[in-house]
Amino acid sequence: MTSLAIVIPYRDREAHFRTLFPRLSAYLRQRHPGLDFRIHLIEQAAGKPFNRGKLCNVGFALASEQYAQVCFHDVDYVPVDADYAPVAGPTRLIWYGAHLQHRYDLYFGGVVAFPNADFERVNGFSNEFWGWGFEDSELRQRCVAAGLEIRYRDGTFEALPHAHQGFGPAGALNVTAERNRGLLKSRWRRLATGEAQRHDGLTSLRFRVASRHRLSLRDAPEALHVTVEI
Repeated sequence: MTSLAIVIPYRDREAHFRTLFPRLSAYLRQRHPGLDFRIHLIEQAAGKPFNRGKLCNVGFALASEQYAQVCFHDVDYVPVDADYAPVAGPTRLIWYGAHLQHRYDLYFGGVVAFPNADFERVNGFSNEFWGWGFEDSELRQRCVAAGLEIRYRDGTFEALPHAHQGFGPAGALNVTAERNRGLLKSRWRRLATGEAQRHDGLTSLRFRVASRHRLSLRDAPEALHVTVEI
């Protein structure tokens, strides 16, 4: 069975991770016995706005030599009935339980999996989306531009409650999210031609590992906890 790296981009969500880690580990052992997997908690050091896409790229860079496929997994989604079996291409694993209402054929966030070769083919996530939102929308467009078929598994997840970072009190996108939406819009044509992703992604990734250690909670197997400066 194909080996799988679970990459969790993370900062300041310890309570969520302590809930997710043992339950995800137990779920994978029960649903996919024999699966060679490891959870990689990639924590962003303080000092800059959160950058989910860049942390996912870091996790892939650290894990891809040992694992054949990667699953990018938000820390606030716990599987209830989901399929983590090997994927044949870019695949969204979550549908039921996502925090927000999404259009079915456009949503490509939360929990997604890739064969390593396909993630390298699109040059990973953009490194340029600081703060909440739209890095996953760009990743989907990178897949479309590369001619990759996007697949969907309608997994059910429990969404752990938290204050949403992308919206103001009235429910509209906040300043950071609006900026990221504008960034995506400004890059759209260059994404369609492949120009934007040639210069931004895995090949332009720069980071420094600040700490690395093994982490275990209750009866869960070890995870790798890496703190990085980006």
